[in-house]
Amino acid sequence: MKKVLVMCESGISSHFLVKAAQPFIELYGADIQMIATDINSAKDFLDQNIQLVLVAPQASYREKELQMFGNKVQVKTIPDDIYGWGNGEKLVKLVMNQLSPVEVG
Repeated sequence: MKKVLVMCESGISSHFLVKAAQPFIELYGADIQMIATDINSAKDFLDQNIQLVLVAPQASYREKELQMFGNKVQVKTIPDDIYGWGNGEKLVKLVMNQLSPVEVG
């Protein structure tokens, strides 16, 4: 199972977005575990085999926290059209494309 960390400033909207994505993870049969957190807790996930870090647009300026992941993990800002609308389906498709470009047509 591939682990994806979804981060925002306080953890509230990342939790909402992960919850919105869950039905689509199941619908698409994606082998994904999304973990929601606040950006200040990013360091707690460094040793948890995270394959992708998705950051809320308003938290993308927090370079110090994001640089902790180095080049080992993809770090990507969540596009506004996904984040702003809480679009779980588009989030799952984004993750599937980032982790396995062949999976989504």
